Amino acid sequence: MRYRTRSLAWHGQAFRFERIKPPSQRFQDCTWAVSRQGEFIGTMNCAEEITTNEFDHRCNQWLADLFRETGPTA
Repeated sequence: MRYRTRSLAWHGQAFRFERIKPPSQRFQDCTWAVSRQGEFIGTMNCAEEITTNEFDHRCNQWLADLFRETGPTA
């Protein structure tokens, strides 16, 4: 994934993914900070070598898993 930041909408809400830890070696995971309306909500690890479409899918899955575990928010 070549971008350092990525924004996407999920269920009508905007989320921002920002790379905070680049990989130390080739084909390692990067760490991404995830925020909504400027509030940090968690981190996501993702392989560096995936495409933008694969990254978007990974982000959507991460958000679905997060909100499935925590339940709906106001």
